[in-house]
Order: sequence, then structure tokens, then C-alpha cells
Amino acid sequence: MTRLLTTVLCLCAVNFLAAQKNTVNIPSRINKVTVFQKGAQIERLTSQTLQPGKYTLVFNGLSSQLEDQSIQLKAEGKITVLSVTRQQNFIKQQQVNDQIKEQEQQQQDWIEKIAAEDNLKTVLDQEEQLLLKNQQIKGEQATLKATELKEAADFQRNRLTTLYKERSDVLARKARLQASLQKTVQQLTALHQKKDLSTSDILATVEIKEAGAIKFKLSYLVKEAYWQAAYDIRVANITQPLALQMKAIISQHSGEDWQEVKLSLSSGNPQQNGEKPVMSPWPLRFYYPEPASIRIRGISSIASGNNTGMTTISGVVTGPDGLPLGFASVMGKGSSAGTTADERGLFTLNLPASASTIVVSSVGYNSTEIAAKPGFNRIMLQPSSAELSEVVVTALGINRSGDYSYEPDDWRGKSNRATRKQAPTGILTNVNYQPTTTVFEIQEPFSVPSDSQQYRAHIQDFDVPAVYEYYAAPKLDPYAYLTAKVSNWQELNLISGEASLFFEGSFLGNSWLDLNNADDTLQLSLGRDNGIQLKRTLLKEFSTKKLLGSNRTDTRQYEITVRNNKQYPVNIVVEDQFPVSTSKDIEIDRVGDKSGKLDEETQQVTWQLQLEPLKDAAVRIGYSVKYPKNKVVRLD
Repeated sequence: MTRLLTTVLCLCAVNFLAAQKNTVNIPSRINKVTVFQKGAQIERLTSQTLQPGKYTLVFNGLSSQLEDQSIQLKAEGKITVLSVTRQQNFIKQQQVNDQIKEQEQQQQDWIEKIAAEDNLKTVLDQEEQLLLKNQQIKGEQATLKATELKEAADFQRNRLTTLYKERSDVLARKARLQASLQKTVQQLTALHQKKDLSTSDILATVEIKEAGAIKFKLSYLVKEAYWQAAYDIRVANITQPLALQMKAIISQHSGEDWQEVKLSLSSGNPQQNGEKPVMSPWPLRFYYPEPASIRIRGISSIASGNNTGMTTISGVVTGPDGLPLGFASVMGKGSSAGTTADERGLFTLNLPASASTIVVSSVGYNSTEIAAKPGFNRIMLQPSSAELSEVVVTALGINRSGDYSYEPDDWRGKSNRATRKQAPTGILTNVNYQPTTTVFEIQEPFSVPSDSQQYRAHIQDFDVPAVYEYYAAPKLDPYAYLTAKVSNWQELNLISGEASLFFEGSFLGNSWLDLNNADDTLQLSLGRDNGIQLKRTLLKEFSTKKLLGSNRTDTRQYEITVRNNKQYPVNIVVEDQFPVSTSKDIEIDRVGDKSGKLDEETQQVTWQLQLEPLKDAAVRIGYSVKYPKNKVVRLD
């Protein structure tokens, strides 16, 4: 029996040693990372010299968050990969947990020592109070000898001196203990951030046919990584086009540091379903509407959610004076959904149900966050210290040699346009176009630690031809706003993202570059300019009220004056509007100046003006409204 047991143990030992002998740890390093807008693909390269036989290859120290179904192992050489599995490794995590326990015990020791010093200080404070309260040594009728008085004074002086020194020592020791405690707390915080330091091991069973060096390429996906586009938009001066710098904000917490890797940024999302949609039969049934809800005056109705998982939010963005802020940015926080308010500050935004907050911003104003409530929202922004006080605009052209020249043509073909061939400068990135995605390849090796911090990488610079134009709606806002219009922006292969606006080196504010809802011409708002003065004045001599039979006729005429205080010509679009009748009893006629372009549907009037330096121009808008005299119509 003893001999049999010995034989079994020997066989087990032989098998164990054989298994250990055929298990090979394969060290590898991250060579390339492709970051998606959600997630990243890691690529590792390594090589190993192996003899013929079967092996279990262990690729260790990998991210604990890698997705099993994404693992790909490729090998070059006389090798057959039989199987690939993944297992979790908790050794590093246990080491960190042990360090946490050690630091927590050290923290408790510091706290107890600080408490002991506090107790000693309390005793010294009480003794001081006792000495100071006992100034009267004997009763009022008693007399003291000089020697007794001297002894008492010496005792109090010596004791107080000793007491003050001891208290000073206590405070010094406590300060050192508190510094040590603070250091321990910082170490604990850092350790807790690394608490989940479990790693993944990928085990590959392989068979080697011939001895030699085998090259391996291991790739897999991790979730805890992302990148998003960011831009610097600069108007340097009147002789240059709009300078657009595209950057990437990259962050990851995958558990693996990316040290000096080849970095690619993809516009794709590996989490999205790549299957084409399948259309199901559309059954048509009778519809039975629910009873209509009652609307109470003064209370806005709330739009109910729909089965698309989207919430529609609308509203108006204004300043503290109640005037609309045109072209304000409205974004869903934590979502790619966003839009830009129109010139009247009005917006409509479809948000996914998961988005509970919207972020509203405008150049020259502090951004604000509000709850994403369905229905109509009134949003007021407060001015920031930065304001566009000086913007240089001129009509520029570029000849074939690349030199700038001024071209004073007529309005129809004229615009304040800074032009140059749209070309990237200072290229650090290759751009690869694929059928469904775009990949930006950073040429220099790049590092991104696994610390959830945001790191910026330069992608590309563009000199973009832009048409600079002012916009004003003095009925709503007495300021002119500078805009830049970019055509053929699709050729730049941009992605929606936050944009920082600069003019002549001064920071104007942040905006959102919304490309999902952009037209063929991309319009950028560069903020208000106090160098353009506007005034809308009621012309009383042409504004009358008349009664004729059962009807009343009210006439209004306004004059809009625009002055260019700049040292160069500017183009400006001025808008106003006629009222729109909602009843057959209300008749509206256009009177006076009819030079503006009228939109028959909206009754908006547009004037396109070119102003020379230090010159002004005036346009008029007038209308008469006829309605029953027993009715009230508000025109003012």
C-alpha cells in the first residue's frame, strides 16, 4: 500500500513538473493603440524562441477590463494555435490590499498620537488657568514676608516658563504628526484608486512544429477609454484666413499605461451594432384618441415622452436684459446631442432619455447647466468678463501666387472674405478614410497613463477660407454679432466638439462646433462687437392712429441706423419683421421703404449692407394694421 501511494505521488510530481516545464510566460509591450469615441483596441507585439512541442503560453499583466470576444492572437512561424482562453489574476490586487491595510494601521497610529498631544495640551492649558487665577497668595489682612513673596513669584515664573515651553513642544510635535498623517492619507487615496489592480492573463495552447523564433501579435478591446475632438479657432488679423487647429482629448482608465505607443484616433464606435436594420411588417389599426388634457392659463403644457426614447426640448436663450442671444450653443451633458440657437435665441433639441442636463453657452457669457425639462425653457446667461471689443474684418482675395489682395467689388459678389487654398499646416497626423469611419494617426509616439486624466494630442492645423459677416436684429438686440461662414467644411473631415475662440491672441470664450446639424456652409459665431452701433427709432411723424367707421387703422414706421466705427469696410445683415395676421379681421399692409428682401412665409425683412469705414446707413420699415375698433391689437 505504501509502495502504491509513493508511485502515485511520483507520477503526480512528474506531471506537475512537466506542466510547469511546458508553461512559458511571454512578456509583451503595447505597440499600438486605436482609441474610439468609446473604448480602445490594444495591440501588443512580442517574439519568443521555442523548441518543438506543445506549450501553454501565458501573456500576463493585461487589462482586467478586456473583452473576451475581442481577443485576437496572430503568430508567424511553424506554429499552430490550438486554443486561447483568459483568466483573472488577483496577485497585484492582493498586494495593493495589503498595502492599504498597512497604511490604514499607520493612519490610526498617527490619529492616536495626535489625540495624546491634544490631551497633554488640555492639561497644560488648565494648569495655566489655575496659576493665573491664584494670584492672591494670602487673605487681605495677612502680610507676607519679602522672602515668602519672592519664593511665590519665583515659583509661578518658573512654572509658567516650563508650562509655555512644554505647550510649544506639544504644538510642534502635533504639527509634525499632522504632516505625517496627511502624507499617509494621500498614500491611502492613491492606493484606493489602484484598489482594483487585478489583471488578465491570456493563455494560449500552441503546438510548435520546428524550433525557431515565433512572432506574436495580440490585440483586444477595453472599454474604459475615449477620445473627443476639440478645436482652437483663431482670427489672427485681416490678412489671414480663419486658423483652425484640431486637437484630441484622450482619457483612459483601463489599468494599463500606454507608454510611447503608436496612437490612432477613430471616429467609429466598436460598441455600436454593425448589423443593417431589418424592416418588420407595419400593421395598421384603428386609432382611439385619449381625452384631451386641460390647459390652465399661465401653465405651460409638458410634452410627454414618446416611444423613440428621445425627449424634445425647446426654448429661448437670453441675456440678463431679456434680449435674445443669437447662435448660443445648447448641448446635452454627457451626450453628443447638441444644437445652436438661431438669431432669435430660439432652439429645439432632441435628447436621449438618459440625458438629464443641458449645457448652454454663448461667446461673452458664462455657461450654465439646467435640468433637461420637456417643453419650452427660458434660459438666461450672465455676461463674462471677456467681450469682443475689436474685430477686424475686410474683403480679401488671394491670387494664384498665394499673395493677399483687396478686391472692392459690388455686394452681389462681395463678402468680407479671407481666402487661401484650404490646406493643413504643421501636419502631425495621417488621415485614413474608411467606408464608415475616419482614423487619425498621430505620427509621434504618445503616452496616456491609466489615471482618468485628460491628455491633449495635436491632430492637424488648417487655414480655412472664411466669409466674415455681421448680423443684427435691432428689434431684439441692439448689438451686432460677427459670424464666420466656412464652405466645403466636409473636406476637412471634422468631428463635433468644443471650440475655443480667439481673436488677435485674445480669448473670447468657448462654443460648441455642431457638425451633426450643419448645412453645406458652416456658420461660426464670434461674438458681439461694440464697434458697430445700431439704433431702431420710431418715426412719430409717420406713426398714426385713425378711426374709419367700425375699423381702426394703426400705422408704424421705424428707422434703423447702422454705423461702422471700424477702420475698414464691413458687411452686415440687418433683419426686422412685419406682423403676421392670425385673423381675417386683421389686415396688414406694408408701407414706406420697400428696399429689404421679404420672406413671404415668415414676413421677415432682410437688408444686406456694406459700410465703409466710419460711415453709417439707414433703412426704414413700416406697416399699417386695420382691425375692428372694439378689439385690441398690441403693436408696441
